[in-house]
Amino acid sequence: MLNPKAQSPMLVSVEEVLNSRIICFPFKLLDCCLYSEASAALILASEDKVKKLGVEKPIWITGVGAANTDCFIGNREDMGRLYSNIYAAKAAYKMAGLDYNNIKSQIDLAELHDAFSGQEVISYEELGFVSFGEGGPWIKKTFEKSGEGPWLEGELPCCPSGGLIGCGHAVGATGIMSTGEAALQLREDAGKHQVPITKKRAISHSIGGPGAAYAAVIVMANEEGLKKP
Repeated sequence: MLNPKAQSPMLVSVEEVLNSRIICFPFKLLDCCLYSEASAALILASEDKVKKLGVEKPIWITGVGAANTDCFIGNREDMGRLYSNIYAAKAAYKMAGLDYNNIKSQIDLAELHDAFSGQEVISYEELGFVSFGEGGPWIKKTFEKSGEGPWLEGELPCCPSGGLIGCGHAVGATGIMSTGEAALQLREDAGKHQVPITKKRAISHSIGGPGAAYAAVIVMANEEGLKKP
């Protein structure tokens, strides 16, 4: 609702989502993103080039992780989990010097691949924000308006941009969009959907391929975040 680039900034109730038409059980129409035509871009440069150009408020990539799992879901070790998410997150956090088991307290926000509402809840668990099975109870904190949960004023805002469900899903560009949105947040240039930046770090996350077999996670930090232990 706060992002001027959002394609479908709708204010909907839980009842409206549950009563929307079925797409593929258990997902209803309002559980799903809109497939879109759009583009996104990032400017990447070496540390030397950034300093030479005098870039203001550069955002640094401090960790990258990517992983694949079996494209045929029936061959996976646990059909209830996307292990590529877990492996990608752990690799990115390790490169960035962050603790998978304490990640929620080390980052300010996460832009997640939420093409479907359930996918975001699963990602809470697989990216280490909460324990397995706790994603549902954690998102309910949004409705309690407590200091916990993934809402804008919660302990770890997730998809403050509106995510793919709010912004639309231009396949191939959304990973760049999410990374750019996280960078804008760390620069404190996100406008009306800006969240508090205290830890000076954020992550972006994307999945793709048959059965969401592929996952990528990027950890970013602003200048102050680079100096944090």
